[in-house]
Amino acid sequence: MRQHFFQHVARSLFLFGVIPALAASPAMEQYGRTTPPKAPRPSPPNLYDNQTEVAPSHEPSIKGGHNAETYPGRQPHGSGSGAAIAAGVVGGIAATVIIAKLIEHHEASPEHLSSNGPGVPKAFDMSGVTIKCLIGPDWPVVVDFMLYAPGTVLVEIAGTDKHHFVARMTNTPNERAYGIFHMPKDFGDKVQVAVLQVHAVPLGGRQPVSLADAPPLRVFGIGGGVNAVGSVAIDQLSFQPAAIHPKAKEVATYGFHAHSAFNGVKAEFIFVTLQNGHVLVQQDQEETLSAVPQGERAHGTWQGDKGKAGEHMLQVRAWRGIENGGDWVVAWSPDIVDVVK
Repeated sequence: MRQHFFQHVARSLFLFGVIPALAASPAMEQYGRTTPPKAPRPSPPNLYDNQTEVAPSHEPSIKGGHNAETYPGRQPHGSGSGAAIAAGVVGGIAATVIIAKLIEHHEASPEHLSSNGPGVPKAFDMSGVTIKCLIGPDWPVVVDFMLYAPGTVLVEIAGTDKHHFVARMTNTPNERAYGIFHMPKDFGDKVQVAVLQVHAVPLGGRQPVSLADAPPLRVFGIGGGVNAVGSVAIDQLSFQPAAIHPKAKEVATYGFHAHSAFNGVKAEFIFVTLQNGHVLVQQDQEETLSAVPQGERAHGTWQGDKGKAGEHMLQVRAWRGIENGGDWVVAWSPDIVDVVK
């Protein structure tokens, strides 16, 4: 269903005029087809009126008895799958308002997200990741990120009630940092479904034509709600060793630390590759875990024998459910495990 959702987004971007319509082109008119005069297209709203500048920190508040994480991990290698994954990344940048309107007709009710957690695309470029989530007025939001080149990170959040908010943050390249900010107090009057998009733009704020033109970005964690923010409430992700051989019965071990209790938790093992300096990921396998109590370190093993060969990251999605506040986290490991087949 998630793939169908993002395919529908692409079609709708066409209908909304984000992708130029071929039918109105001069190439169609040369066959003698007459077209009525076009009414002027209304100017789009200024999406950046409601925004804030965020100063990222390398030392956010210590929570859970350990310092903030600074380990950047290593970049994945390139692979023959990069072009195919890039071609399958649907949507685009600066389209959050349109996408937020579309999710009203998909599996994105507050109850659905409360039961199933934040929605992450099956394939995406980390320089522009879009998440379906719950958000509320005055909620804290955190992003743990690292730019590989000079640029600015925009966090755009659009609610289905048409509220829109943008946080901007700039950081020294190749240094991991945390951006923490609060949603406006007038961002609706209750917890609602929203689209949160984290993407990179060149210094100066110029929107790139496509994600391929954006500065390379790696995201380590995103969270929303008081129980998801301090640093990121799911952290210290580990995924080892650097390579496993499933035929030799080798397995990978994984773990993570929970600052808060989460009643819904999934460990997902995502294929990762590098394409033109961008980190691209694709869903491969997943495991549903038990609820994790506050302060616990969860751990497990992954065989990798039924998944795709190549490099993988650990992706953890955790959520509390709307009856417990609606807080949620998505986190990615800095470690990479190469599945050798």
